Amino acid sequence: VSFQPQVRGLGCLKPDTVAMIKELTDRIGAIQITSTCGGRHARHSQHYRGKAIDFRPLATSARKAVAVAKTLDATGGVGSYPNGIVHVDVGDRELSWFGHKRASRRYAYNARR
Repeated sequence: VSFQPQVRGLGCLKPDTVAMIKELTDRIGAIQITSTCGGRHARHSQHYRGKAIDFRPLATSARKAVAVAKTLDATGGVGSYPNGIVHVDVGDRELSWFGHKRASRRYAYNARR
C-alpha cells in the first residue's frame, strides 16, 4: 500500500476498513490510496466515518479491482471513476456505481448475501 501525498495514512480508519484493505490487497496486489477520511466528499460519505477509501490499483485494472472488491464480505459500496480510481467502503448497504457527476451515475442496490 502506498499513499498519495495528501493522504496521511490509515490512522483515521476503522479496524474493519483496515482489515478490508488487507484482504483486498492480498487478492489484487499493490494499491495507491488516494483518499481516506480527509478531503471533500458527499455530505454523508462513509469517508467521514473512517469506513471508506479511494484507491488506484497498481497491479491490475480498475475493472478487475472493482470485481474483486464486490466479492469481499466486508464491502458495502464499490464504485469507480473514469480516471481509474476505485471507491470501496464497509457501509451497511451494498451500492455499486460508476461515474463522476451525480447526473451521470448509474446505481445498483443489491441485497446482502
